[in-house]
Amino acid sequence: MTMPSKRKRAMVGAVAVLALAVPAASAVAAEISGSRLPFSVATAGNKEDGDRWKGKSSGHAKACGDVPVNDTRTFSAYIYEDRSFRPDPKIASTSRSYRSGYGCGSYKGTSTSTKYYTQATWAGIPGSRAYGYVNAQN
Repeated sequence: MTMPSKRKRAMVGAVAVLALAVPAASAVAAEISGSRLPFSVATAGNKEDGDRWKGKSSGHAKACGDVPVNDTRTFSAYIYEDRSFRPDPKIASTSRSYRSGYGCGSYKGTSTSTKYYTQATWAGIPGSRAYGYVNAQN
């Protein structure tokens, strides 16, 4: 076997490993359906998502979000447990600078028999037409 064909075989093997590893890693952390909460950064505010979603079989979730603006202002993403007739406990959160790009906080435990929702708070940029969002990932 010549040297170029050994390199070619090694390259094909590396590409195959990468092709198998990327979908596997992507499947580990996925957006929870119904958890996305978009918002406009034209004015500061906070917003609670009206959609409630059940905890996933993974047993955990993390708060994530993004505001695609190059600015030093910040936003926060929260996940709350929906409790009837009692205060809703915050189970996960993250705070990020707008210029940081997409990111998440750490995983916190959830239950498949409990409902959750996302909430966002953000700083305003007067005149901006940008939109950000927060979501939950499992």
